[in-house]
Amino acid sequence: MVTSDIIKKFEMYVDDSSELSPAEELDLANKIYHLICDSKTWEFLKKEATGTINGTYITIPTDFSHLVENYEYTDNSISSQINAKPVFVFVNNTPFQVVNWSDRRRYTNNNNVCYLDIVNSKIVFPVSQSGTYSFDYKFIPADLTLSTEPVFPDIYHEMIAHGMAVDDMIIQIFPKAQSYAAENQIKYNQFMAQMSLWNANLLNY
Repeated sequence: MVTSDIIKKFEMYVDDSSELSPAEELDLANKIYHLICDSKTWEFLKKEATGTINGTYITIPTDFSHLVENYEYTDNSISSQINAKPVFVFVNNTPFQVVNWSDRRRYTNNNNVCYLDIVNSKIVFPVSQSGTYSFDYKFIPADLTLSTEPVFPDIYHEMIAHGMAVDDMIIQIFPKAQSYAAENQIKYNQFMAQMSLWNANLLNY
């Protein structure tokens, strides 16, 4: 479902298409879209970065959110989305464990680790490296346009429309949205639960 169709469903739920401008509706759709994407480490938002390194750092991709597990430490629990299991970056297929930035001084001249310097958009190695690298990360999807679709499956796209309808600003200006806020919230929660279960099933391989 393209975003323009999602917005039409939202307009149907609030029973009015005149209060918000098209640009405001698209901004609201993107607000809910990114809230959904940020809510979990979804499987559909995991990517692999590859390239070459000749020095002490790798520049992270522009769509980088955070590193994800990638070294025989998959968490198959639907309820546990964030945990303390190790994350690795590979150089020439050799794993380098990612350590906390605040602990970096403990690892001077250590050739087994690296750390994320998020302010400078780099993954830093205490010892210079040379070769090919790879690592897995969660990416931040691009904003929706009226003619593009969310990155998750079509059957869950309507969740964005329900989320738009329960936004506090919308409840304040649309009487129907206020009247049906509970119903829209329930539908939003149902879609979220269904997509969470689908996401958990993707981990069972």
